[in-house]
Amino acid sequence: MRFVIAGKLHGRKSELKRQLEEWELPTGERFEAPQDEFKSGKPTLIRRKEASNLTFAWSMIVPRELSDEESDAMNCLDHILTGTMHSRIYGAARKKGLAYGMFSDTSVGFHDSSWDFGGQVNLDTADGLFDIIVRELKQVLEGNITEAEIDAAKSYALGRHQMGAQTVAQVSNFYTNRYFADGVVKEYEKVPDSINGTSRDIMIRTAREFIGHNISVLAGVSSGERSEIVELNEKLATLFTEK
Repeated sequence: MRFVIAGKLHGRKSELKRQLEEWELPTGERFEAPQDEFKSGKPTLIRRKEASNLTFAWSMIVPRELSDEESDAMNCLDHILTGTMHSRIYGAARKKGLAYGMFSDTSVGFHDSSWDFGGQVNLDTADGLFDIIVRELKQVLEGNITEAEIDAAKSYALGRHQMGAQTVAQVSNFYTNRYFADGVVKEYEKVPDSINGTSRDIMIRTAREFIGHNISVLAGVSSGERSEIVELNEKLATLFTEK
């Protein structure tokens, strides 16, 4: 069992430790998290007649755990692509009035990591949005990311980190996010150095690895036809064939 206690602990640590050590709990062992084998799936549509828009999710997998450096780099890349109204994908889509919302996120697991995109778009503007997604990801794969973009993403990440420990819940979440998974206690003071150490090379190399493994699936919810999401998936498929 792992847990985190956060709050005003000055003068209370010894008593808390004493109380915890008095718990009579049986000794156990943590079991290994099961490992799944991922394969690309056919594009999936969940039809809802009341869904006038397309809500979609696209996920890519690499069959390994990303390092902290790789995770930081991908978080910066996600910010560049979809993090603001001026971002490469979301910002461009909003400027053209193509999408209501758009996100990208990178998740790290024990045996695999995912790079996920999602959003909501009108059925008749989905083609335009997916063209932007493909165009901008190809730019990334070709190494077309500027240091100015990376510096701006680092600045945002540093600001978010500095504002991420203002409440007890935020402090607790910072530690539990990693500690509950594999027992690693992250050092809050070292996070800025990790963010500032984000490199363009690691960012591009990690993005290329996601594409290189060619494990992905696209799913959507709308009132449209399956053929429409198949066509959108074919646009994304060009990323894997044009390597």
